[in-house]
Amino acid sequence: MNKREKQRTKMYYAILIALLCFFTWGFTEIVAALKANKVEAFDLAIIHEVQSWINEGRTKRMVFITNLGSVRWMTIGTILVAAILLVKKRFSYAVFFVLTVALGGAFNGLLKEIFKRQRPEILRLIEQGGYSFPSGHSMGSMIFYGAIAFLLFELLRHRWAKIMGTVAAICLIFLIGLTRIYLGVHYPSDVLAGFTAGAAWLIFSIAAFHYYQDRIQWRSE
Repeated sequence: MNKREKQRTKMYYAILIALLCFFTWGFTEIVAALKANKVEAFDLAIIHEVQSWINEGRTKRMVFITNLGSVRWMTIGTILVAAILLVKKRFSYAVFFVLTVALGGAFNGLLKEIFKRQRPEILRLIEQGGYSFPSGHSMGSMIFYGAIAFLLFELLRHRWAKIMGTVAAICLIFLIGLTRIYLGVHYPSDVLAGFTAGAAWLIFSIAAFHYYQDRIQWRSE
């Protein structure tokens, strides 16, 4: 690795660390506001606005979208993506994807058990068990679709394919979070906490993956 490549590597890790700190800070700020009872007005205002959109046709679409962030769908998706990567002989990427999604799900379960926030007592359009904070669909979709966007950037050759895939992932993540508010199963602060915690976990996983790859490369030189 020449001097220029080393500088680029250092800059890359510096950006990842900065993003990790930013999203971790964002999550801790939401937690602090929650503990200080400063999110109620924000939550209720957003819920009132989003649930004012309710109609039968839109609800069906929202249920379909929210299912794209469900544990069942992401389990199936993880198996399919990992299988494709294995067929393409991208073994390290398959391991990265499976571990990132699986451990991210376990991390969400741990956070829910720590905070034990009850779900909102509002108009609920679907039934959902478990604790509310942070939103599992929001955190899971950030990790799952964010990891897919990372794979597209790493493995695809065409720039526009990378960009379109990433934009599609971002839009879907946002929509899944929005459906959780619309369907009455999460507070907006749950969704924001899920996004920030999921982004922090995803960035940590990407950094760890690249560090592992770099270590292998350095040893072979």
